[in-house]
Amino acid sequence: MIYTQIRAFDAVAREGSFSRAADVLNLTQPALTLQVKALEARHGLKLLHRDGRGVKLTEAGERLFTLSRQLASLEELIDDTLTTSSEVQRGELRLAVDGPHIVMGLFAQFLARHPQVRLSVSMGNTQVVRQRLLDRHVDVGILPLIADHPRVHAVPLWIHRGLLITSHEHRLAGRKVVSLTELEGEAMIGREDGSTTQALVDAALARHGVKARKVLELGSREALVEAVAVGLGCGIVWELEALASSRVRAIPIENDELTTTDYIACLKSERERAIVKAIFAEAARMPGDRHDIAALGRG
Repeated sequence: MIYTQIRAFDAVAREGSFSRAADVLNLTQPALTLQVKALEARHGLKLLHRDGRGVKLTEAGERLFTLSRQLASLEELIDDTLTTSSEVQRGELRLAVDGPHIVMGLFAQFLARHPQVRLSVSMGNTQVVRQRLLDRHVDVGILPLIADHPRVHAVPLWIHRGLLITSHEHRLAGRKVVSLTELEGEAMIGREDGSTTQALVDAALARHGVKARKVLELGSREALVEAVAVGLGCGIVWELEALASSRVRAIPIENDELTTTDYIACLKSERERAIVKAIFAEAARMPGDRHDIAALGRG
């Protein structure tokens, strides 16, 4: 019974919702609630707080969730060991990514090879994705600036080049290349705090002593591109994002001064799970620029 109760708690903690956890475990919500309450009563601990937006873990709940995730991973490893086929036949893989543009091809390849696996994907800026990975709310993250983390196994996936985007009517729209110094005083659309892209853009402009005017700050790349398209200012985004919209003009930046690398990453404790190994194997098959960054090594 204790294992059933811990499994119920783990599902609620991971889903952030009793109703979603009940769906995952194929239980009724009242039955799931009774299991979690029984676990709390057995040990005299409050593990979860309900609020209007879902559930939050108490301090004791956070500690138990770390252990329940390890238990779930161990159960999966045991199942993998006892399964005669090395192929991933079923299951769910949870991912957090910092943008859709580089991952859809990876997902298409993965699902073609593993059609019975369900992918559940959340998106956010680098800070959000990193925290979801470290908090064990997802199995795999795709994001920059994670390779040196002591708890994380990370492999380079793609190298990105920053481009300036403008409306088609902007004074720079006809240029084949621009320098960062030409953005002095220019109206710029920026990203929110926690955006790695914005941090790199700000650092590059500062190196050149450029003071651009941030006239609007937005919480997503898609919103930034739309704002640029209607003429509210210029922006700097990564190449795949810039070329995804015909509504803006994408202009290379002189000397490719802005680059970053996205990694596919998991916790080191999770790297031997068959379903995690399968997505890493698929990432290794991805064509294109990722092969040019193999020298960056592995985390």
